[in-house]
Amino acid sequence: MSMFRPRCLVFLTANLWLGCFPGEIRDRHAAVVDDYQPTPFLSPDQPFLDPERALGPPDGRTVALGRDASLVLRFFREIPDAPGPDLRIYEVGDDGARARIALSSDGDRFIELDLLAGGGSTEIDLANTGEVGVTFVRVRGLDDLGLEPGFDLDAVEALH
Repeated sequence: MSMFRPRCLVFLTANLWLGCFPGEIRDRHAAVVDDYQPTPFLSPDQPFLDPERALGPPDGRTVALGRDASLVLRFFREIPDAPGPDLRIYEVGDDGARARIALSSDGDRFIELDLLAGGGSTEIDLANTGEVGVTFVRVRGLDDLGLEPGFDLDAVEALH
């Protein structure tokens, strides 16, 4: 993966100028897989076991986190506590699968939230955690529901 990050992305379609988007937009989504423990009973060649599918903006490509599977994602910048929700966790489908979310500012000490994620998107307000900013998000699967067993994580987005 290239470390080059353009400061401006230009999108053209059929000779129509759609706009220029600052490189900081890319910083709104988790960018690095810091740790990954796959669902233990699944064959490692399954495409939904690729943890990098959870990076970047939501695109429908997911990593399945069944019971005892976890994924730690890192942002390139600290996500601050600001008014309203600060993070959004995206899951594809509503098959009843759930995940436990934990947050960290240093990647070593995680605060596990009481909130369970599942069924679409889940928003997290750092004000409810006691943290003033986080850089790491851990998602841990709690069950094996669904065709791709467990929580189908699509993306994690910083809202500020």
